[in-house]
Amino acid sequence: MPRKQLPPGFEPGTSVSARPQKGPGWEPVQTPEGPAWVRRHTQEERMYTELSIKGLFKVLEAPTDIGEEKALSLVQEMLDERHFGLLLDETGMVETPDGEILCILLKDRLRQDLMDAVRPVVREAANYAVAGANRGDSAGTGMVPRENKGGTPSNMTGVPPLAQLSDEAYQRLKPAKHGTFGYNARDLRGGELYPCRLTKYDAAEAEELALMSELAAEVAEAFRHSFAQQRWEAQFEKAAQTPMAFVLKTPKGYTPFTTITCNNTWRTAGHIDKNDLKEGFGVLCCLGDFEGCDLVFPRYKTAVRYREGDILLANVHEVHGNSPLLNPDGSVPKLDHEPERLVCVFYYEEDMYRCEDTPEKDREAVNKRKPGDPMYSRKSSKKSKKAAKAGS
Repeated sequence: MPRKQLPPGFEPGTSVSARPQKGPGWEPVQTPEGPAWVRRHTQEERMYTELSIKGLFKVLEAPTDIGEEKALSLVQEMLDERHFGLLLDETGMVETPDGEILCILLKDRLRQDLMDAVRPVVREAANYAVAGANRGDSAGTGMVPRENKGGTPSNMTGVPPLAQLSDEAYQRLKPAKHGTFGYNARDLRGGELYPCRLTKYDAAEAEELALMSELAAEVAEAFRHSFAQQRWEAQFEKAAQTPMAFVLKTPKGYTPFTTITCNNTWRTAGHIDKNDLKEGFGVLCCLGDFEGCDLVFPRYKTAVRYREGDILLANVHEVHGNSPLLNPDGSVPKLDHEPERLVCVFYYEEDMYRCEDTPEKDREAVNKRKPGDPMYSRKSSKKSKKAAKAGS
């Protein structure tokens, strides 16, 4: 059946036919060349194409390994070009010297209409100041005692407020916002146990949850059909053991994610992601027009440059952080005039499989807890392989 060349304006990974097509995904459109039928390729098809064409998928080895101890010494440090010699900026994969996957970059994998639809949702979810919050390593400041209303130290700690920051940290963290979308497991804060629950962005409307779940499903498919498939399998198996009230899902099925961390205009310091499944993998995408802010893995002297429309799979259990955020023309931004850079990090939060069946039941279980009781009483309810497969 004859196929046309892609008309101007059509994205990579799209098939165009002059004749009506049958099958899922084909839609009639009007192109500059006249009526046509268009279908966007699946993530599986994209991966197959990239692996089939010689030279399209690069496999690189990290130039060195400085060791875990030296890498850990860079936690809370700002990372830049001094910390990497290899930059991955095209479709491909970087392996560590001992053959483990460090990161996989998949260029142009997300459709523009989906990016445009989720942009305001991500912006709204990432609406909490990093200064004064609880991510001290990522902020590069560590944690200090918070103050009660009367000015006395409280039993909780956090990132220093803006007024207590150095000039460098103030300029970097003043525009930085963050938040989470989806669900959180139980945790202790200030001696109080919080139940499994919706994240802080609990005002999300049904259509917003559907959009973010669609994005989660799309990046999950890329994850599933990548060289990190074993990590996807481990993560999906854990999701299959989890009450479905706490898993991101679409009408087509479940994803291996419970939670999405959203960051806005935040250059993170060296850190290791916490509370996400160790057997899993970090899955990221970003939005915005900017330069810089490459993701740096100092242990392996490697960085990755990903932009809007790309999907990045990364071992976020290694120390990582961002190079300086720059304007689209490469210049250094002025305070309060930084380019917007929105980031989504998709993951499975550890211990979610221990939550009760619904947020209401989990809150009730926490309220009934007695001093000395374990944080969770519920053990994972193993689902059958058949049930897990049905959810995929």
